[in-house]
Amino acid sequence: MSRVEIQSRRPWQAPEERQRLVDSELGQFDPENAGQVRRFIWELEASTLALSALSSALEAGILDHLAAPQALPEISQRTGVPAPLVEGLLDVLVGLRLVRRAGDEFVCEPGLASWASGRAKEFLLASLHSDRLQSSELVERSKKKVLSLDGWYSSDPEILEAQGTRSAQLVGAWVQSSFPLLDGLVERLTAPSGNFLDVGTGVGALAIEMCRQFPNLRVVGIDPFESALTLAQRKIAEARLEGRIELRAQRVEELVDDSYFDLVHIPAPFLSTEVLALGLKRVMTALRPGGWLFLQTLAVPGPELTPALFRLFCLLWGSEAVLPEQAAKMVVEAGYDNVQVLPSIPGVPVQAVAGQRPFHSSH
Repeated sequence: MSRVEIQSRRPWQAPEERQRLVDSELGQFDPENAGQVRRFIWELEASTLALSALSSALEAGILDHLAAPQALPEISQRTGVPAPLVEGLLDVLVGLRLVRRAGDEFVCEPGLASWASGRAKEFLLASLHSDRLQSSELVERSKKKVLSLDGWYSSDPEILEAQGTRSAQLVGAWVQSSFPLLDGLVERLTAPSGNFLDVGTGVGALAIEMCRQFPNLRVVGIDPFESALTLAQRKIAEARLEGRIELRAQRVEELVDDSYFDLVHIPAPFLSTEVLALGLKRVMTALRPGGWLFLQTLAVPGPELTPALFRLFCLLWGSEAVLPEQAAKMVVEAGYDNVQVLPSIPGVPVQAVAGQRPFHSSH
């Protein structure tokens, strides 16, 4: 395998049919026309309200059991939400084409039904909750004139919990689509001796999910924020995983482990380029020969709205919005072998860069 393999396809590149739709919707939009600009802003406001309606319907349990048609009175009785409000919320989702209505009965479209119950619902709610809370915090910091590039700053337990649960949902996709592409990794993680390091573990949700996916795995989670680690300790105890997950108040550039881990996860959006470069060297030493680095990136190039939003939040979280190709170059320069930007996973807004510690290394 070559030293570095770059996947050219962007994870959020709009399909041609979506781009045609965007072009047709905005084809008459004139950014110099004040009236049209105000209408466009109202459409953004309407999107915010619509997202709130979706979140409310999920939180209230209105979408529970709507994989099959249910009558309005039945939904109201089951949830305790007045029928007019149930109808109002569901009418918004009908307008979004997420729910269908036939007379007095409502049913989720199949795509939404798969997210309306169980762990999928938990993950979706966490994602919506995290976005809403962090967006509000961004506006409040702007009002108080305290916007900065100081990196991740939140100690709000709700934000920490939501962000942690959101990160945990990535694990299933990695196990199915990414880890099998990395030579020997699955065998290492399933072995009784398997060790995993979660950098920036937060409330420990990703560490817990890795333990669930790999029953023999032992995990070390490091994070510099005591507020997050306190929550992580509680969640680990609730999951009865105290014997398998160790927590440390530590930064990645402070690692002193030697040839111990089979896999190290680093979330690049939360690290400055300088810290990331130092961390990559420490992680190289901490990995066992043949062990894998799994570097999570979020930033993507392009003038479109979604890439711009991703880059903005990378800046807010503490990084310089490093692109996958730039991250891969840093990994190569740190001395890793078999460096590759892994194929994007549909529906997952991050792209991973992987690198392997050489089997014969001076580290």
